[in-house]
Amino acid sequence: MQTLQVILILAVFVAGVALMMTKKLPAILALPVMGILIAAVAGVPFVSADKETQTITNFVITQGAAKLSGTIVVTIFGAIFARVIQKEGISDAIIRKAAELAGDKAIAIALALTAAIAIIFTSMSGAGPVIMVSQIAIPLMLSAGIAPVVAASLVLFGLNIGLLFNVSQYQLYVDTIGMDMDVIKSASLVMGIVCIIVTVAYIFVNVKKGETSHWAMKASDSKVTPVAMIMPIFPVLLVFIFKMDANVALLIAIVLTSLITKPLEAVQVISSSVVEGIKDIAGVIALMMGIGILLNGVAAQATSALMQPVIAAILPSNKFVYIILFTILSPLALYRGPLNMYGLGSGLANIFLQAGALSASAVGMALRSTSVVQCVSDPTNTQNVIVADYAKVDVNDILKSTLPYTMVMALVILVYTAFVLF
Repeated sequence: MQTLQVILILAVFVAGVALMMTKKLPAILALPVMGILIAAVAGVPFVSADKETQTITNFVITQGAAKLSGTIVVTIFGAIFARVIQKEGISDAIIRKAAELAGDKAIAIALALTAAIAIIFTSMSGAGPVIMVSQIAIPLMLSAGIAPVVAASLVLFGLNIGLLFNVSQYQLYVDTIGMDMDVIKSASLVMGIVCIIVTVAYIFVNVKKGETSHWAMKASDSKVTPVAMIMPIFPVLLVFIFKMDANVALLIAIVLTSLITKPLEAVQVISSSVVEGIKDIAGVIALMMGIGILLNGVAAQATSALMQPVIAAILPSNKFVYIILFTILSPLALYRGPLNMYGLGSGLANIFLQAGALSASAVGMALRSTSVVQCVSDPTNTQNVIVADYAKVDVNDILKSTLPYTMVMALVILVYTAFVLF
């Protein structure tokens, strides 16, 4: 009976992957359905008169939907801050200033704009900011003679670097698998350095040194002050240097940014940013509720008892096997695959942890390494579709151009994890 249950649970996982990869069922619906089905197959009762008994209605659905409440709150603050940055014209000013300072050399423009995009995404995320950045940065790169696929890819590389330092992204790993926040922050610095080096290498390999632009960036007439232009990284500094809670850091940044830029309109800017910011991430909040339901579906005692022996038998206990295995499997984060943290990866990470073969840091960093591959190279990402459209290229060409580099990023991150955090 137990063998049949394990097979059925694996079948649910495979079916979920297939449905999401083929876009037959969106992740926002697939994940909670999978969580409920997995719990049902494992024998978790639907309801029970005993309040101590884990049930599908209470533990999986009710408690699961609220499981990532901490992540949801910090994501909301992050979205509000992103709206403030956008409304005050700060992100636009950063990109234009970077292009202005770079002059008309293609490599200089590529480096400057990628750096500017990275700075912007330390405080922003979502489709709106990607559209805003793309419509400014991609034409600037194309005018400098940079190939369309490379220009689109550099927006994604910059976005990836910025998100590594976006403090609103960290809480997910704390809530799902219990990673230590100090480990997340220190590892983020290492990951950032790795991704910066590989991104610079991508630029020097793919942007021709001799290329120059026939168009020069006009001096910016932006009224955004230098102080305002550093505000996107302000919450990062508060979290990393002053050890401040991410929610508090973002709240301080929201208020200060509004006061610095348009003090007389600060109330209106903040209030409208609250409404618009929450609208921006409504889908993300629903997705996180679905992730929580999946997490509790696989974390239920009945499910864990079935899956732990199977997972423990296949998880690596050797550092070198750990590095090789997750590097080779890193493309499974693509197409909403099983190593996508915003999909099945969150559920698998929980099973990995319960199996006891890997620490929370090792499990979390394995998924963080694959998230780099997913963030830049995944053709099903909204941001990939957006930048491909602006650059007029096939989204799969971006995958081909970036995948070797993102897998190198994953490899180096896994090496660091294996020898420092394993």
